[in-house]
This record gives sequence, C-alpha cells and structure tokens, in this order.
Amino acid sequence: MLKTLLTTFLKLFVAFALVYWLLKSGKLDLSLLGKLSDNPIGLFIAVVVAFANLFLISLRWRGILEARSSAHIPLKGLIKANWIGQFFSSVLPGSVTGDLVKILYVQDYDPKFSKKFVFATILIDRVMGLSGLILLVGISSLLFQSHILENAPAMKPLLQVNYLLSFLVVSGILVFLFLNNFVHKVFNQAEKIFFPKIWQRFGDLWSDLVSIKGQMVKAILLSLLVQFMGVVFFWSLISPFTEGKMDFIQALAFIPLGLMTLALPIAPSGLGVGHAIFQKLFEFCGIANGASLFNIFFVVSLLFNIAGVIPYLLSRRKNQK
Repeated sequence: MLKTLLTTFLKLFVAFALVYWLLKSGKLDLSLLGKLSDNPIGLFIAVVVAFANLFLISLRWRGILEARSSAHIPLKGLIKANWIGQFFSSVLPGSVTGDLVKILYVQDYDPKFSKKFVFATILIDRVMGLSGLILLVGISSLLFQSHILENAPAMKPLLQVNYLLSFLVVSGILVFLFLNNFVHKVFNQAEKIFFPKIWQRFGDLWSDLVSIKGQMVKAILLSLLVQFMGVVFFWSLISPFTEGKMDFIQALAFIPLGLMTLALPIAPSGLGVGHAIFQKLFEFCGIANGASLFNIFFVVSLLFNIAGVIPYLLSRRKNQK
C-alpha cells in the first residue's frame, strides 16, 4: 500500500513538474483552450470520432473474448464497461484501476470467465492496439515519405524510427502466422535449460493465441482503423491552430509515435510527459506551441473519459460497490 502511494506521488510529481516547467518557459499556453469555441465543427468531429472509437475498441475486445467463450457477450455491455473503465483510470490512481473495474463488469456476462483470463484479454487487446499504432505510422511514413520530407525535412530521423518499429511488428506478425512450430521448439528448449515453469506458461499462452489466430488478425486490422480515427480526433481539434505549417499527412507520420509514449506508466494519462514529448515532435514541423496543442487533445480526452461516470451511475451491477 505504501509502495503504491509513493509510486503514485512520484508520477504526479513528475507530471506537475513538467507542466510547471512548460508553463514557466512559455511553451504551454493554457489560453489556447479558450479558443476551442472558435472550432465547433472540429470539436463535434472529435466527439463523434471518440464514440466511434469506443465502439471499435469494444468490438475488437469482444472478438478476443468470444474466441474462448460460448456465451454471447453484448457489444453494448462492453462499450459501457470500456467507458466506465476509462472514467476510473482518469480519476483514480494506479495504471490498472480501470482494467480491474472492467473485469468485474465482463464477468457478469460469463461467470466462467476468471479474473486472470479477462485481464489477459485486456493485455492482448492492448498489444493489438499498439501493433496497429506502429503499423499505421509505418504505412503512412512509407506512402507519403516524399511529401513529409518536402514539407518538414527535420522529420527524417522520425521516419527512420517509424520504419524500424514497423519492421519489428511485421516480423512478429509473420512469425506468429507462419512459424508456430519453430516458436514452440524454442520454448521447449528454453524450458529444459532454465525457469521451466515460466517458459511453460509462455508456451501455453502462445498456443492459446495461435488457436484464435483469425481473431488476432481481425484485431490488428481493427486496430489500424482505431488508431487512424485517433489521429483524426487529435487533428480535428488542433488543425486550426497549426498556422498552416503541417497537414494531415504529416500528422499521420508523428502523432501516433507521440501517442505510443502515452502508454508508458510515467504519469497519469500522459500529463506533463505527453506535453513535453509533443512539444518536441511538433518542433520538427516548425510549430513552437506543440505542448499547447497537445493540451487541447489532453483536456478533451480527459473530459470524454470522465463522462464515463454517466453509464456507471446508470448501471445496475449486483457487485457494483
């Protein structure tokens, strides 16, 4: 308990220290939030896209859950569970708080689900989401490389990072699809040498994933769409404030890269850390107020997540307390 409190305090300290530094240096301008009212169409698009993404994420998760369950899991219920999970992740300390809440709701749809199984599907779903994010940034960088470098030559190192990450993900997918027996042999040999129980668990997990190979491929394809929609969400909010120094194609090349860093458990919801990272990323396009632009995305996303309190208050879980 004390360790958790200290970790949470340290994360908050880092987050607020970064925000304070950005404010003092003039790189974070909170007044830009007040100009959101000047972009009602962009704000409307962002809200619509947020709901669409909630639907797609829930659809992806249901595919993974139903691959190992005979019960029908209502999509509406998963949408509610995901939104409520986002609410708890935003207002309570701890990186898995929202996931624990989601587990309780999902167990109502199939009592045979163990907490370990549901939590495993959440982790797998996260991996699929991250894979889609990396593939999106790699594909967009490859297709539009000349356009990106023509408008922002400083982005060349970022494109090289994008290609490397995409190569690793594509290699992993190919191994998963076509080298199942080879991976099993590696696990079996490792099991004979050291930590046999750990390697046995890896082998069992690998077998489980291979048994739902079709669902995994669908999850990756859905993830591509989800991450594309995420960039649309970000872009619709900030495009009027970029001063014409970048376009949507350039956004596709580096916004997903920045969003990847928000998954690191350094600060709650990317507070401070995301501001600092996007400040640097936007500078590649000659935009000096990247932290302020990210702050718009951060605040709107946070408000949408907090709105998850509505389905929570309206829900009637028997174990809600």
